[in-house]
Amino acid sequence: MNALTKLPLFLGVTIGTASAAVVVPAGITAFHQGDSLDGNGSILKAADGSGMAKGDAGDPSTWTVSSTAWADDWQGFSSDNSGNNTWAVVDLGSATAGLDKMYLWNVQEGNALDRGTSAFDIYYSNSPTSAAPAASGTVTSYDFGSGGWTQLSAGNNLAIGTQVGDAGESFDISGASGAQYIGLHLTANHGGFRTGLGEIAITTSGIPEPSSLGLLLLGGVLGLRRRR
Repeated sequence: MNALTKLPLFLGVTIGTASAAVVVPAGITAFHQGDSLDGNGSILKAADGSGMAKGDAGDPSTWTVSSTAWADDWQGFSSDNSGNNTWAVVDLGSATAGLDKMYLWNVQEGNALDRGTSAFDIYYSNSPTSAAPAASGTVTSYDFGSGGWTQLSAGNNLAIGTQVGDAGESFDISGASGAQYIGLHLTANHGGFRTGLGEIAITTSGIPEPSSLGLLLLGGVLGLRRRR
């Protein structure tokens, strides 16, 4: 066995892992805009980090709810979760490799916690046959079975919001790696007369990278190879 074939054995104990990265969405739409089209209480508030305390801005597992204001939530104007009535779609901007987790926080407004989502299915796509409708003041249905979407998981559950300090929940979306769009079919809420979410965050997995020691060993092995 020569020095080059031994290289993986040297590096096998010195490979490090880069930390996960938060994907900044290019857009988000849903069955209803919420309390405004693009301001307080809109669907945009579900993906802009508002109302969150970020222990580490690059790691949503350290984020907790810091606001219970309605303005920082999104609550679509329907509690009819039957059929294709209630949904949301996140546009990541381009096909995104290494998708790892989706973090969700529920509605946090006082006296409105039951408007939060309680059950949902996850879909992904690169090119939906029919684009998801733009959010508006009218409740608009959307069928993830209309073409171009693949169901990643079904029957996911999200606990009712616990307000300040709520750490949210994470869901595995590694099976959607390479997708541009993540779709949520909101199949039930917690009993209120609207259906919504507080915040969505999506991450990619860390990319293996050589540690400093690994680079030193690599240099030594290559130097040995040159001397031979």
